[in-house]
Amino acid sequence: MADKPMVDINIVSDVTCPFCWIGKKKLEASMKKLENKMEFRVQWSPFQLRPEAPPEGMDVPPQYKEPRLLERIRKSGDEVGIQLNFSYACLPNTTMAHALLDFVGTKDDGSKQSDVAEMLFKTHFTDGIMLSEETLVKIGTEAGYDTGEVRAYITDPENLENIRQASQENRSKMTGGVPTYYFNGQHMFSGAQSEDVYIKMLTVAAERFPVAVKSKA
Repeated sequence: MADKPMVDINIVSDVTCPFCWIGKKKLEASMKKLENKMEFRVQWSPFQLRPEAPPEGMDVPPQYKEPRLLERIRKSGDEVGIQLNFSYACLPNTTMAHALLDFVGTKDDGSKQSDVAEMLFKTHFTDGIMLSEETLVKIGTEAGYDTGEVRAYITDPENLENIRQASQENRSKMTGGVPTYYFNGQHMFSGAQSEDVYIKMLTVAAERFPVAVKSKA
C-alpha cells in the first residue's frame, strides 16, 4: 500500500486569542475526518497580540468586555466543545507561554505541542488563571517534562528574544489576523473557518503541494 500523503501544518497563533482555540478544534475535527486519507504534522509558531504587555500583564481593554461580543464568541466555543469564561483579571504577556511551546517543540518530535497548546488555552480562557512563570512551569511539568529544564528554557533571555523576533517576523508576513495556517509551506487562510474550509485546503495541500514522507523502517 502506498504511503498516505503528509500535510505539514504550521499554525501561527497566540494563546490569548479565542479564535485560535476555536480554530484548533475545527482543524482537529477536520484532521480526524481525513485520517484515512493523509497524515499530519502540526507545529505551533508564535504571534503576540499584545507584545507591549508588561511581564505582570495588562488591564483588559473595554472593547474586550463588551457583553454581546463575548456572548457571540462563547457560542462559537460551545459549538466546538470548549468553555470560554473570559474570567481572567488581566491579559498576560505571552512571550514565556510561546517559549514553553517552543521548548515542547524540541522534545518528542514536537508531538506534545498541540496538547500543551490546549492546556494553555484552557488555563487562560476556562480557568482564568494568569499565564505566569509558575503557571507555565506547572503546565510543562504536567505535560511530562523536567521542572528545572522547563523553567530554565522559558526564562532564558536568548530564548525569549528569539520568540519576540519570530513573532515580529510572523506579523510582518501576515495579511490577516490569527490564527493563520500554512499547509506544506503554503499560506492557506486566516481565521477560524468552517470545517469544510479546513478539509478543502488540507486536501489541496496534499494534492498540489506534496512533501516527502519519511519511509517507515
